[in-house]
Amino acid sequence: MIFQKPRKLLYGRELLRSENFTLIYLGKGNLHYSLNTGKKLYHGSIDLKRTRFKIIPLLLTTILLTGFLGIGLDSSSAYIDPAGIKDINEDDEKDKQAKNADEKFLKQTEDQRLAIIRAEEIKTGKDTKKKLKVIHYKVKQNETLSEIATRFKVSMESIAGSSNIKTEDRLRNGQILSIPNKQGLLYKFKKGDSLAKVANYYKVTIDDVIEENKLKDSDFFSVGQKLFLPGAVIPENPMWFLPTSSKIITSGFGWRHYPRYQFHDALDLRAVYEPVKAAKSGRVIYSGWMGGYGNAIVLEHSDEMKTLYGHNSKLYVRQGEYVTGGKLISQSGCTGYCFGPHLHFEIIKNGKTINPKKFFKGLVHRKY
Repeated sequence: MIFQKPRKLLYGRELLRSENFTLIYLGKGNLHYSLNTGKKLYHGSIDLKRTRFKIIPLLLTTILLTGFLGIGLDSSSAYIDPAGIKDINEDDEKDKQAKNADEKFLKQTEDQRLAIIRAEEIKTGKDTKKKLKVIHYKVKQNETLSEIATRFKVSMESIAGSSNIKTEDRLRNGQILSIPNKQGLLYKFKKGDSLAKVANYYKVTIDDVIEENKLKDSDFFSVGQKLFLPGAVIPENPMWFLPTSSKIITSGFGWRHYPRYQFHDALDLRAVYEPVKAAKSGRVIYSGWMGGYGNAIVLEHSDEMKTLYGHNSKLYVRQGEYVTGGKLISQSGCTGYCFGPHLHFEIIKNGKTINPKKFFKGLVHRKY
């Protein structure tokens, strides 16, 4: 069978699903689709309210396909908004306080933001003293690497590197994964490898590798020998996903006069209550209310790189969860110190914000 039975989702109703394609209804006329060709991931959003001419053929196609496959769209797969999804009504008392924020309130917001980022930096490396344990896990049907990483509280990179796969690979039912109990990866020596070469590539120190593996001889390693590289960093995947379907910047990175004179260390992207996607794979280190930023999400992609998504109306991911690049994480809105629906998008490197325009092509400045 080409198409499979739709799954029950926290954030919407899955209309169609195959091994490579998904179509999800998010409510209020919004659809999210993704197509994995094996070489590239295509994804995006469809706003039926803006593209009315697509409604009839889309619904007909859905009905015909689901009817033919005997799947059906019964009430058990209807759109749900469970307690796990964080939502706030704009213009309620909490939101009004943020919209009428004074300098003290905004200063507290910045202190909260910095505390979240710095707290994670302090935590880095704390689990390296754990005694290493590697379990061999059998993948169940339809499981994803992000789900498994979230369950075992270890990064997707640690599992992928230890299992000799890529983070973007699609898992097979029955596939065996090697999962370490701490950040790092289990490395198998290849012909021509040296400890110095491997340590340099994965950005770990030779001393840490020697101590972790209790090595007596660090000059000779046989082909196939395994070592655990504590805190190893897999060279960064250069692929970034624009978090919104729109490429329009309504307020750029730099000094601005509205709504107050300040340095704006983010891009405001046009997004009117639309799906927001993760810019890269990473771990959710914060998901909740953040003062002037309203409903916000912070993702950690590496020790160096983080991204922040502000002013959302709904949050679809929880703290501690691992997500893949391009995954739906929230719905844009206008919560917090905000005067029109959009996405506040930051990229933070080594604790400092950098202009997101460096990572995306085709962005254009335009006011509402």
